[in-house]
Amino acid sequence: MKNTKNDKIRKKNKINVDIRNVYLIIVSSLLISITVVRTLDAAKFLGVLFICIISLLIVFMDIFRYKPAYTKKPKMLFLLMLLLIGTIFFGRSVEYLLMNFSKGMGFLDHKAIIYGIPVEAGPMLICLLFDSHTAIIFSFIISIISGIWQNDAFYAFYVFAGSIIAVFSVLRCKKRTDIIKGGLFISGANIISALVVSLHESNILQHIVQPIIFAATSGISVAAFVSILLPVLEYIFKVNTDITLLELLDLNQPLMKSLMINAPGTYHHSVIVGNLVETAAEDVGVNPLLARVTAYYHDIGKIKMADYFVENQSNAINKHEKLTPHMSSLILISHVKEGLELAEEYKLPEPVKDIITQHHGRSLMMFFYQKAKEEQPDPPV
Repeated sequence: MKNTKNDKIRKKNKINVDIRNVYLIIVSSLLISITVVRTLDAAKFLGVLFICIISLLIVFMDIFRYKPAYTKKPKMLFLLMLLLIGTIFFGRSVEYLLMNFSKGMGFLDHKAIIYGIPVEAGPMLICLLFDSHTAIIFSFIISIISGIWQNDAFYAFYVFAGSIIAVFSVLRCKKRTDIIKGGLFISGANIISALVVSLHESNILQHIVQPIIFAATSGISVAAFVSILLPVLEYIFKVNTDITLLELLDLNQPLMKSLMINAPGTYHHSVIVGNLVETAAEDVGVNPLLARVTAYYHDIGKIKMADYFVENQSNAINKHEKLTPHMSSLILISHVKEGLELAEEYKLPEPVKDIITQHHGRSLMMFFYQKAKEEQPDPPV
């Protein structure tokens, strides 16, 4: 009876999740269609709307099949759709600005300015915030929508080529300066793509200069936009990129310095554990960098009462000898609470807080339990 009730609850939750995802797909498709369609043509609007719905269904089916962990995080699915809509809206805004700029200059070609739209910023952000697989699917969808938006199949190829390079350029991004390098790779790829696309023009020499100039500047724009927006999205959506994790490994971090000075034994223990779990994480296929960072910070709560932990006791005097077993156990377990408070104070990522909370477990402290039994063999009822 109980299992049947639990099954019903699970089915109900699954239905609610599915309905929420359907709403997300429809609303996102509507917003993209409104942004893309330039004329008040109902038939064209419906056509674009259905293409967007089918495209987003492909994205969700791929996520459910290959990245099911995201389905348990509604905020990540919302972020994915927000980046898709935001990429198109941002592209349209840049196009509007460039159009007015070209009208003001008087000699710029409208066909050339579209090569300066930094659409590749979306796939690069997806790769940094999600993973390369999702970013490649995103690149495919964004190139289709861009081709419809500009009514140009060649432009779809241009966007897809630049987006794929954007994804692979930050695949092993470890520093924020790597984003700038990625922008330069995008510029190079866009110049080549612009040359290829321009081959179908009748007077290629006349029409190639401006597209190359705009294609070269687009990569720089992508790097600038991603560098500004990435920390904001990391903070709002609590997403931890490898860049953030590597910054936490810096031994000049205030918490690491404090641990090194006040609890040197714990610091050494944390570093050794970090090396061990990093190797283990690589073998089982989880994020080794995250494993190492959480190992570095899991015992930071020992900073406040370092002398009560054996790895920090440099002399033969053990402070627990003068304490009752109950008090000793309270002091030892309190490092979890103290660590969580420090993590909140220094705004450490959620996965690090989770490890601080969970690493000590809930099992009985057998040493102090046995000691308490020896001191009081017949406890009061």
